[in-house]
Amino acid sequence: MADSKTLEKLLDLRDRDKQTAQKDYKLSVERFEDVASEMYNLLKKKEDAEAAYQREIGEAPAFVGSLTSHSEYIAKLKTNIASLQTAVGNARKDMEMKQDKLTAAYVETKKFERMIERKREKQQAVVKAEESKQMDEISTMQFNKNRDW
Repeated sequence: MADSKTLEKLLDLRDRDKQTAQKDYKLSVERFEDVASEMYNLLKKKEDAEAAYQREIGEAPAFVGSLTSHSEYIAKLKTNIASLQTAVGNARKDMEMKQDKLTAAYVETKKFERMIERKREKQQAVVKAEESKQMDEISTMQFNKNRDW
């Protein structure tokens, strides 16, 4: 099995990978939130524009030019929303991919932490067994020394 120092160096490397994955994930979450907020704002504008259009239709003297401009504005918003839906989907996929990488980095880090912990426990058990063996030898020597008297 690898030396404890080697495992600690590998743990440091995995920890740096984990920190990089955390930063990447945080950036992807921020990007997703930005795109999703932009989409929300466009949806809100569309909703407001449709409500204004409905109010204008409900009024008695509705001008054709005004109705046409409202419907064109709403169509433009719908086009922008459709393109943003793709961007939101891509941002979500990227965020989920980064989350998977972060999870994998956490798992790898935890594996090395456990390996180091087990290595230390084994080393402590060896030291304890050696101390116990030395104590047995000392006890045996004292017993033999006292028996000779």
